[in-house]
Amino acid sequence: MTKALLASAVLALQMTESFAASPSIDEHLSAGGARFVLASVPEAEDLVIQVAWPVDWAVDRTINQVAPILATTSQFASGAEGYDPGDFFALLEGAGAEARLTVDQDFAYGTVLSPLGDAEDVLAAVNAHLRRPRFDEAWFRRYRDSFRDFLAEKQNGRPWLAFDAIYWAAFGDHPFRRTAVFRDLDAARNVARSDLASWAAATYTSAPHALIVAGDVDAVKAGRLVDLLLRGLPGKPVPRASLPVGVPKVGKVLIHAPHAEDSYAAIIGAVTVPSEWPRHHDGFIQWTLSHSGGGILNDAARGSLRAAYFIDAEVGEFHYDSHFLLIHGSVDTAKAGAAVEKLLQVYDGYVKSPLTEGLERFRSRTQESSSRNLSDPIDLAHAALKAVLRGHDVAVIQERLASAEWLTPEEVRKRVREGYPDAGDLLVVVVSPDPDALPGACVIEAPKEVLECDLK
Repeated sequence: MTKALLASAVLALQMTESFAASPSIDEHLSAGGARFVLASVPEAEDLVIQVAWPVDWAVDRTINQVAPILATTSQFASGAEGYDPGDFFALLEGAGAEARLTVDQDFAYGTVLSPLGDAEDVLAAVNAHLRRPRFDEAWFRRYRDSFRDFLAEKQNGRPWLAFDAIYWAAFGDHPFRRTAVFRDLDAARNVARSDLASWAAATYTSAPHALIVAGDVDAVKAGRLVDLLLRGLPGKPVPRASLPVGVPKVGKVLIHAPHAEDSYAAIIGAVTVPSEWPRHHDGFIQWTLSHSGGGILNDAARGSLRAAYFIDAEVGEFHYDSHFLLIHGSVDTAKAGAAVEKLLQVYDGYVKSPLTEGLERFRSRTQESSSRNLSDPIDLAHAALKAVLRGHDVAVIQERLASAEWLTPEEVRKRVREGYPDAGDLLVVVVSPDPDALPGACVIEAPKEVLECDLK
């Protein structure tokens, strides 16, 4: 009896310690009035902060479209009040820390990773570069010229041509199209330091749309770090832009690229935005269609037909409120038409009768990966940020990450049935040196000419 009681006491203690040491996620308000989500991760050595500020550059025609790209890539490198160019990166290296800015059509993102003991110094430097960036002239020219050279090299590549046509078909002349597949060399030549400075000054405010802190800190300490990061930034945020929903047309288009060495096919259709997050069902659907050189699409076009080098399938985002299915890859020019027909045939069979073979293995692997993410402040902060930006309740993040049990064969079939396009509702774009590679296609010389094609 005594041994049984002792064993029970030990088990209870272990369970209590396990519960006490488990991560937790909740919302808080800093002393300075900033709202943030704290993902408390006991015994984590590093502190992670993720921030998202609304942007409107995707709809504002007055903004040079290169400015946000160059501002985010160069702002931490090109100096600030109290910091010469390059000083910040030296500080980060000495602390074993990381910091970066990125941007898409929805938000500008800031990410900071630092050992907890160096967090205040790192965040003070981040704040200086957000509040008083220098955009040093020599560094500005270096980043501008590098980006311009990149555009000149890539803008006539087969994927860029295909996606440019897709965006023309989905968005027409809306300014959003220009931000998605950027090919404007004139904008890259004409951008000025003042464009970067004015965009940054309007973007980084003390009222971000989302702010996540993850690490072994309590709410009071996290709030002080948040206030340090946002100190002195202007209080009026940029309103979140209302972005257009992309609706790819239906039909076949061939872009004649005489100098291309081979052909490239892109097949796209609209997918509904799922209410569930993370999107485990979409992950399994992509895995079934195409994974690691396999999947039913590669088995068909690459295996039996031997007409493709690699076919990839993915559910992507024009932006958070507009999603698409994309099937794409390089194909043998002599078999390009046959490859497209085979891919459409296989996809048509799949949407009519979705396969669920391998679901148990996929679900087990997903749960294993998610359990690791729950104890990693980097992964947990990223998951929390994505949840907030998608409008999901942060209180259920751990539950959703920890369990993929809801992913049943019926849920997969329901997602395909209700959310995925039929094969007859897809746009096919092939870039090829052979203008006859895709029978029945509208043949054009430049992506914009897709608007002249008779597409549904």
